[in-house]
Amino acid sequence: MYCSSCGEKIQEADQKYCSNCGAEIITTSKGTDYKEETLQPEETQKIRYAPVRPQNDLLEGTTGKYSKMCLALALISIGVGIVSLIIGYNSYRLYSWPYINMGARLAVMVTMLFLRVGGLIMGIFSKVNSSKAERFEPYNDVEKAGSIFGIFGIIINGIGLYLAFNFLIPFIF
Repeated sequence: MYCSSCGEKIQEADQKYCSNCGAEIITTSKGTDYKEETLQPEETQKIRYAPVRPQNDLLEGTTGKYSKMCLALALISIGVGIVSLIIGYNSYRLYSWPYINMGARLAVMVTMLFLRVGGLIMGIFSKVNSSKAERFEPYNDVEKAGSIFGIFGIIINGIGLYLAFNFLIPFIF
């Protein structure tokens, strides 16, 4: 027979109290048989909680510094990408004429390469600030817009880098 409170095995048949927890032992006409492997002492039971944001953080709120920085970097990244694509295309088109010297053409292409790398880095930093804003600030639309524009900035500057390397490689080799 086992204790109905803690599951400890009762040593004597006429025992009135459990020797482990001190609970009164109630005898019935049908004995209560607990399986030892199903009973666990309270100290071994562990409750695990999933990390959940507090409910008040999920409400819309004012924009914080990370959200504003995310949007600003994303817009700069898109602007740099578009300007460098336009200048890069026009310089390639105009510099394909024979009377433009090779040094000027190479200088413009290297400058566009550095601009595009800078735009790509700004797009990446925009996404970094977006993830910080999600953790530390209330939900807001500025952060979401900055995150989406940051992705566009990364894509535009990535395309520009690809094109710049394809145009620059013939001049290097």
